Amino acid sequence: MENKLEQLFQVDKEEWLTTLPKYQQIRIKELVDSTNSYEEAAKQWLNAMPENTFPFGAEQARNLFIEKVRDEIEKFLSGDEKYADKHKQLVSSSEVLQKTLVSSVSAAIAPVIGTAAVYIMPVVVLVFMTMTKIADQPIVIAGQSSNAVLFSEADSASVQETLYLLSVPGMRESILEGMATPIEECARELEW
Repeated sequence: MENKLEQLFQVDKEEWLTTLPKYQQIRIKELVDSTNSYEEAAKQWLNAMPENTFPFGAEQARNLFIEKVRDEIEKFLSGDEKYADKHKQLVSSSEVLQKTLVSSVSAAIAPVIGTAAVYIMPVVVLVFMTMTKIADQPIVIAGQSSNAVLFSEADSASVQETLYLLSVPGMRESILEGMATPIEECARELEW
């Protein structure tokens, strides 16, 4: 059943936009295009709303709000106890669609973070787009003193394998030699 949720993230990240009403799709696409960052687009979405609809107010609180949304999405997707019933209901349905997931997560976390589901839906979509992007390419997370890079588990395994192979004495030279050898000169059978 959990594979249903995982499969939803094996799509082009732009597909998440289609889960929003058309007017929100257009505005979120404009924000993403102008910022080149899903997190910045989420911040601008929150800034674009009248101050009295934003539950905290200040810029620092806005960042905390986005962090809280991410935390609650992670809790929902991982089956945290507080979302257990809604999570179980979602994954037990015969067909889980992206739109269903966005709506369910938005409706479940909105009361926890103190806002309306319709208000938080674009931010949920942007978080899901970020999650989908991880499978495509590494994400640079800017810190105050240094940056970090987040990339997929498959990419991590590939890096580890490459580091291991390059740590074997003579392996780099052997690989380069093999790559330079014409296919006609390669052995047909392995000599172990």
